[in-house]
Amino acid sequence: MAARVRTGLRVRIAVTIAVIVLAAVVVLGAAVHYLVVANRVSDARAAAAGRIEAAVEIYQSTGLLSFDAKADDGALPDELRAAVRRDGAHGTLVRGQRVRTVWAAGRAGDTVLSTKRTFKAVDGDVRAVDRALIVAGGITVLLAMLVGALSANQLARRLRVAARTARGMAAGGDPISLRRVVGRRRDEVGDLADAVDTLADRLASRLNAEQRFSADVAHDLRTPVTGLMTAAALLDDSRPAQLVRDRSEALRRLVEDLLEVSRLDRGAEKAEFEQIELGETVEHIVARGEASGEYPDGAVTVGADDSGTVFTDPRRLERIVSNLIRNAVLHGRSPVEVAVRNRTVVVRDHGPGFDETILSEGPRRFRSARHGGADGNGLGLVIAAGQAEVLGASLSFSNHPDGGARIALLLPDDGAEPANR
Repeated sequence: MAARVRTGLRVRIAVTIAVIVLAAVVVLGAAVHYLVVANRVSDARAAAAGRIEAAVEIYQSTGLLSFDAKADDGALPDELRAAVRRDGAHGTLVRGQRVRTVWAAGRAGDTVLSTKRTFKAVDGDVRAVDRALIVAGGITVLLAMLVGALSANQLARRLRVAARTARGMAAGGDPISLRRVVGRRRDEVGDLADAVDTLADRLASRLNAEQRFSADVAHDLRTPVTGLMTAAALLDDSRPAQLVRDRSEALRRLVEDLLEVSRLDRGAEKAEFEQIELGETVEHIVARGEASGEYPDGAVTVGADDSGTVFTDPRRLERIVSNLIRNAVLHGRSPVEVAVRNRTVVVRDHGPGFDETILSEGPRRFRSARHGGADGNGLGLVIAAGQAEVLGASLSFSNHPDGGARIALLLPDDGAEPANR
């Protein structure tokens, strides 16, 4: 399908004005043309009436025919002949379209005198008027387009600036008042800017309240959870005690994840960059995860080519890769494959894959992103995406054609500027 051509507001306004003016010019031109032709016919009828009236008077006085008049002409239309029934009566009749015939008749006693004249309704004079109207109409349409474009230019510019500012804020830039950007003029654009500013302020307030609530809850839970972990460690090795320890550990991880998400939201995370061997680092990350029991031995395979070195924060890289692997092990199916090529780390499982929401919107906290996968709080991928932003890297989510979820981490070039957080 061919790409749709984007038409600017300025062009649409100018074209609309031009179409309206063109329609007005066409209607006005047609009206003037009709009036000119009608005036020519009226003048021809008046001239014919004057000639036949003079011809009748001369004939009644002298019995001579004048002004090319004919007596009892058989070609005279019956309707005009019937119209001059009494002595001294006279009248005119016009027939034809392109070529008009003007008949004039008058009665002198029992004799009917008549004259006939033909002429073109549209002659050189009328064509000259039409050409003048066309030229004037074309100039008027061009001027209207120019005036419309100039009038719409400022409106379109203000809207473009507002849209560019809004996109910048949506991409994570500093919040800016649209009202300040579009100016203080009291019009529809200003009203729109005020409405967007109000909406942005309310959304920012709600987001800040949510972030503060998450941070406060996680911080307040940290102390009792630590105490719970300490108490659980004192229990015996029975099955109920082991369940308590497992759930306590899960609660501790959730609290730590919430605190990390809160720090990412506030922009408090700062990366410490250094040069590392990417393939070797990823292999060590997987090995440490297996050794600590984060995922079973042999559940993850690593394929690393000669990817060389990258300039990044190894601790945050480990956090990202570990979260991606844990998400694949928990929600997907083995084997989980980790491939390292150049500056890209790809984690793929053989499970049900991602649903359409994460493919279009990205990860969201407290929402599972898998088709039929295990329940989860959704913080693992959120943290991975946030830490990737700190590194200036990017995460892309897709489903492999042969099945399973696929996440690609693309690290920036060594010379790339890291994200300012």
